[in-house]
Formats: sequence, structure tokens, C-alpha cells
Amino acid sequence: MEPEWHEHNPIEFHFDPMDTTEELEQYRAGGYHPVAIGDMLDAQRGLAPPQRRYRVLHKLGFGSYATVWLARDVRSGVFVALKITTADVGAQDAREAHMLVRVVVARVLGTRTPSHVLDIFEHFTLDGPNGTHHVLVTEVVVPVLAILETPRPPAWRKALAHGLVRGVAQMHSSGVKHGDIHMGNLGCAFSELGRQAESDVVQDLSPYDVTVVLPCNPAAQTPSLPPYVVAPCGLAQYWRQLGGPDRPPHLKLLDFGNARKIEDAADDIQCVPEYCAPEVAFARTALDQSKPAWGPECDVWAVAVTMYELMAGSSLFNRWHGITGRLLLDMVVLAGSVPSSWEPFWSSEKHLQDVSFCRLLDGPPHRGFEAEISREHAHAKWLEKRECLRAGCEDDAEADGLVRLLRRMLVLDPEKRPTIHDVLHDPWFDGR
Repeated sequence: MEPEWHEHNPIEFHFDPMDTTEELEQYRAGGYHPVAIGDMLDAQRGLAPPQRRYRVLHKLGFGSYATVWLARDVRSGVFVALKITTADVGAQDAREAHMLVRVVVARVLGTRTPSHVLDIFEHFTLDGPNGTHHVLVTEVVVPVLAILETPRPPAWRKALAHGLVRGVAQMHSSGVKHGDIHMGNLGCAFSELGRQAESDVVQDLSPYDVTVVLPCNPAAQTPSLPPYVVAPCGLAQYWRQLGGPDRPPHLKLLDFGNARKIEDAADDIQCVPEYCAPEVAFARTALDQSKPAWGPECDVWAVAVTMYELMAGSSLFNRWHGITGRLLLDMVVLAGSVPSSWEPFWSSEKHLQDVSFCRLLDGPPHRGFEAEISREHAHAKWLEKRECLRAGCEDDAEADGLVRLLRRMLVLDPEKRPTIHDVLHDPWFDGR
């Protein structure tokens, strides 16, 4: 006899997508909205499916709080991305749309230079069996991380870094701060897609990799579940196929779920640890503040860390340390001194000054990590970083200029950090 099933019990499935898709268990009340290829969505409620505007063609990606779908606007013929959030995210969904709209409006009212922020066309709510979801309709972009799975020349990487700085400058000029800049939130525009026929797109994208959603218990086969889940398509491969791998990138800054108005000082910030600004890391670690004050200076720090990773091909800070005292130590060693406002905490935490403890955390002693905090040691560390950066630069002069720029940006005191507009006019971007 089948065990009695209850909606609050974990569901077991006959087939496992093996981490190629979102978790099946998250198709529940408050979770993902079930979507099938060919579904029609529209901002206007009450329309019959054939009258709706957006037709789902493939999956672009997924995350903890949303699935993203390639769709076609059947009225205009334009390809769009539909980001459908989980029902339990709440106010964050509307905030992302409002921040993107704010940037778009500011650009329309101001300069007509190309945008380096994701374009949003509309947003609406969608009622489904798992609750009410927000839908963001945006342009289609290709994840930078997927493009970088194949080598890119130094000039291409530098153009991408320039686009990132331009995007953040555009955003800050609109009165918006991001709060979660990292490699995973960068995309490349895909203008060539708009010149393709729908039949060519669905044929040329990677085939549908489908896992049937079949619960072991028939009673669990409720409307909360989709009929199947599909793995994301190979959009980066299609991008290379249509435009060639070395065409100049047009960077787009993505994911504004963490964004706020610049004047909103203190609020929750969900930054990736290795990109987290020191003022936020210190407030959380030393002051135990869950919602520390943060400003656009945090974005400048994150841009510097992202630029390093983009040009060097490796992370500046260890992603496994988390937002801990060890992350603060890494920052201080690279800066060469402890900020005066940190000194009471620093002197009370003996392990931050214990070289043997730091060696233990970093790995075997032969790796040579030392927690020396001095200008001389910081200079030596930057010489090591310069060697990593050199591989992604055209020549020695470009590597030296990039080190100078990054050291300007990676200042522990946010008040002494340059603005993003200062960074934009740095000689490194002009080859000087």
C-alpha cells in the first residue's frame, strides 16, 4: 500500500534531474511557478492563452529565487527574457523592477549613449497554484561566465571591464546603488538574436534536455508541479555561432534584487563574500550588525574585485572564507594597515595577529602565507597579483596601470575610495 501523502511531507520522485535544473521540491506553495514550453503569459489578466503576449520557447537559467525563460513577444516579434520569481520573495521582486525602471527613465530623460544596464520592458504579477509571482520582461543577455568558458583576448576582457564601469556609473547617476556586483551578475547583449526567425532559434539552440516530473506517490501529482523540468539552453554557444567569438562585448549589468536608492542608508545586503566591501564585512563581523549602512562606495569595491577576476582569471579573495575575520585579515594584508576605526576590535582578536593561526587557515605552511601587516608586505603582495594580471593584459604597461587603478579603488576607508565616475576617467581605460 502506498504511504499516505500529505502536502507538508517531502515528495519523492521517480526521476532526478541531477542538478541540471532547479530543485523539484521547490515547486510548492511559495515556490516556483510551473512553466512548460509553449506556455503563454500576459500582463493583462483574464485573457485566453492564444490572446496572450509572451510565448515560452526555452529555459535560459534558474536560481534560488527565480526561473528565467526565453520567450517571444508574439505582437512585436521581439525575443525577450521572462524572469519569474518564487512566490515567497515578496517585496524584493517589485523593488528590482522599480530600480531597473528608474535607471531606464533616467537614461531616457538624459543622455542617449548606449545602456550598460539590463533593459526592462514591463513587469507584472502572475497568479498560479503556488502563489503570486512577479514577472520581469527584459532583453535577452548571455551570461559572461558562460562566454568566458572559452579563452578571450586581453582587449576583449578590457572592453568588458570598461562596460562594467560605465554601467555602474550609469546606475549611480540614476540614483541607484546595486549592492551585489559580481561576475555572475554580468551579461553580454545579444542584438543578433533579434534578426533570427523563431523557427531558426528553436532549431539552433541546444535540444531540450527534459526530466519528467513524476512523484512516486500519485497523490502528490498536484497542479503545483510542472509536467517536466528542462535544463537551460546553450545560449553562449548560440551567441558565438551567430556573431563570432571575438566581436566587441556590450556589457549589461544584471540582477537588481539587492538594489536600493542611494539615499537609503541601512538595509539588508546579500553580497557574495569575496566581493563584499570591507565596511560591510566589518559591520557584520565586528559589530554584529545584520543590516549595516552601505553606499555606492560598496559598488566601487565590488567593481574592483570583479575587474581583477575578469583580467586575472582568478579570485582576489578566497571565496571559502565567508564574511569572517579571516576575510578582514586578507583585506588588511593587501591594504598594508589596519584602519583606525578597526583598531579596538583588531587588538581584542588575538587570532587575527597570530601567524600560525593564519597559516593553518590558509593551508600548509609551505604555501608561505604570512599575516604581516605593513606597506612593504602589501607592496610585495601586489607584485604577486600583478603577475596574475599580466596574463590578461596586452603588455607590462597595461598591467602596471591596472594595478595602480585597483589599488586606488581597494581602499578600506570608503570615504577615501574614488567615485565610479573618477574610475571611469582613469588613464587605464584610454591606454595611457
